[in-house]
Amino acid sequence: MKRRFEHHATATRVVQILAIVLGVGLLPTRVVAQHGTEIGFRGGVSVASASFDIDTFDKANRTGFVGGPFINFDFGSLGFQIAGLYNTEGVDTNVGSLDMAYFEIPAVLKLGIPLSVIKPSVFAGAAVAFRTSCDVDGVACADNDYETTDYSGVVGADVGLYLGPISLWADARYNVGLKDINKVSDVFGDLKNRNWNLTAGVGFKL
Repeated sequence: MKRRFEHHATATRVVQILAIVLGVGLLPTRVVAQHGTEIGFRGGVSVASASFDIDTFDKANRTGFVGGPFINFDFGSLGFQIAGLYNTEGVDTNVGSLDMAYFEIPAVLKLGIPLSVIKPSVFAGAAVAFRTSCDVDGVACADNDYETTDYSGVVGADVGLYLGPISLWADARYNVGLKDINKVSDVFGDLKNRNWNLTAGVGFKL
């Protein structure tokens, strides 16, 4: 009985070892499947605010939509992503609301950890944005009030879930405006956009 028990325990260990070996052997195949180029679409919530150098204003965030197509180049641990996004910006203050929207082109370098079918990544980069609309308290802005282009730094993290030729994405990023968009200095002073984007999306391997 004791010998039979020992044989059973040995067989169990062999099976466990084989399972581990097979799992490790399959892992590179799944990781390699993450490599390549994908196109997709993501959308979600934009939580916007602004910074300005006049301290007499109380300010609050504005919540809107952000979304658009992206293309993702995956080289394993390293990657590159560029997108074209509709992004809402602006700020609410105690003297009025500034509501703006942009067509934004962010480009980021990514550093990720391939984990079987899941890949978390961090990224950093920059974006250029072209204003598509602007109003103050519901009245259209004059072109000489605010700049029509903006530049920002981008930092964030995402995670991809790879399901064969399709991938699912969750993305969180912070956009820091680098340009004073205010042309009327006696209103807000040095005005720069600030923006959180929380999105989810789907990608398709090319």
